[in-house]
Amino acid sequence: MAALAASYLSFSSAFISPTAIIIPAPERDVYCPPLRASGPPIISNWKYESSKGTISGTVTNHPTIRDGDRITTSPIKDQAVVYENSIVETSSGSKYKLSNVAYGASIPAMEAKKAKEAAGKKDSARLEAEKKVTAAPAKNPFAAAKVTAATQSKFSPTELRKLAKSKFSLTGTTVGPNGKYLLAGNPRQSSGRAAKIWTAYLADANIPDVPAGFEDGDASGVQKLTVKLSPDFERLRLENSNYNKVQSGLFTGRFAKKMEYIETVQSNKRDLDGKYAALVIESGQYDLKALLSARKGRPIRGRALRDAASAAGQCIQAVHSSNLVWTDLKTENFIVVKVDNFNEEVNDVNGGMGLPGVKGIDLESVIARGGNPIDYTPEACPPEFARAYMDGCGGEFVLDYSYDIWSLGMMLYELSTGKPYFGNKSPSVVTRELCADTFVADVSEVPDAKLRDLIGKCLSLQPGRRPDITGFLLHPYFITTGFGPYSF
Repeated sequence: MAALAASYLSFSSAFISPTAIIIPAPERDVYCPPLRASGPPIISNWKYESSKGTISGTVTNHPTIRDGDRITTSPIKDQAVVYENSIVETSSGSKYKLSNVAYGASIPAMEAKKAKEAAGKKDSARLEAEKKVTAAPAKNPFAAAKVTAATQSKFSPTELRKLAKSKFSLTGTTVGPNGKYLLAGNPRQSSGRAAKIWTAYLADANIPDVPAGFEDGDASGVQKLTVKLSPDFERLRLENSNYNKVQSGLFTGRFAKKMEYIETVQSNKRDLDGKYAALVIESGQYDLKALLSARKGRPIRGRALRDAASAAGQCIQAVHSSNLVWTDLKTENFIVVKVDNFNEEVNDVNGGMGLPGVKGIDLESVIARGGNPIDYTPEACPPEFARAYMDGCGGEFVLDYSYDIWSLGMMLYELSTGKPYFGNKSPSVVTRELCADTFVADVSEVPDAKLRDLIGKCLSLQPGRRPDITGFLLHPYFITTGFGPYSF
């Protein structure tokens, strides 16, 4: 495993800028050469100006502009691709990768999706009304025959394909043997990696290009899936292996269910056929990062916060009991499945509804304990790794469970305060702050005293003083609330 990790050492350009970094020193500036100039510039905390078609935000990884500076692009060619983790092209030919959207800012692609969903619901309502008309007895048998024939034409394969394309935003692209999975919407870029994340549906066995369960035009029985497509066969094979290990060990955790791994994808598109591997997993309605963004700075409270904390802890328990280290624990990697209650959760100020459907995803960066990391997220990495990275030894850093406990503390801080610990600071600034001799994690803004104590322990600067995962789950924050169950 260590050899495999070493061969794939690639610190993500989406997390740390490959441009030159100037680190202030008391007597002079110290110049750090570029790490790895890969990928387009990244714009974070961005907003889309619909009247002008431009995007403004904080830029990193730019060949000429310093990390952390504000930038406004030229007009974007296609607003349909303006969403988080996408790559956009301007009218002048420049390309940018969009990271997190600013709090409260609209996402054009999401607005377009909502409009399509509204149109799909309208079509479904029309078909349902026609079905009721058909079911009602007619006084004139000849008239009844005419109504039945007219209604049946609405459910022909051609009509179903048209309705399904509108309802589910189907792209016409299939992956898997015999067109098994139907891709939908626009893909999301896996952070800093070549993989793309698609929404997908299992195809109906009898009606090609129509999702299974949609035979009568009713979408309630259709199951949404997530398909991760990657041209890096070895990297996705590793992630599949990691899913197998954590979901078959002593503790299975709270991870999204893996449906299928396809080593070499068959597709009706030449640019995909035989060139990608695929991982098919259970899909979520939204992730915790999106929930926080929609709440516009309002933290998660009460039962909902404990649900999320418990799910994260149980995922770490599964990973660590398999002798693995996750290295990529963050709010984006926890989804809420099955329950379509996004708007209700956004407005649940006190957390009384809970978050029982929270599950972990993305095990691409999981490495055996004692191995070396293959990429990292600055805001989730502990200070000891940040120092090793800045010293040029990140690739040789030896991973231990304490790495994930620090990440868990940072994630709980974000959930309980409504904001990331480092705010909107650039990746390079975050890494430098973690390395500072004066850095101490300040958790005073966490309102709950017991949770504040738990997060403070997780964010200890001494790795050996951080709790193990059993100590985390047995902390008074959980056991004095009657919250459970646990899988000890």
